[in-house]
Amino acid sequence: MEPQIGLEFTDRHLYRMDFFPADFWRPFAESYNSLPWEERSDQRLAIIAENYSYLLDLLVHARLYYLSTKPYQERFK
Repeated sequence: MEPQIGLEFTDRHLYRMDFFPADFWRPFAESYNSLPWEERSDQRLAIIAENYSYLLDLLVHARLYYLSTKPYQERFK
């Protein structure tokens, strides 16, 4: 399964960013611990925030993490 990130809204009008599959994203979640992470299922990790700009920062760091898992030459495609 190719790593994915999704964005949804909670019933409390907060932002929830979901990370699939959990095994791929778990090392990233453990290193990026500004807000608590939730284990939504065996396949999904999530983080909830009130501020959308926080999630943009998180997305930039997630992209860097994703690229760091690729072989060097594939990072520039």
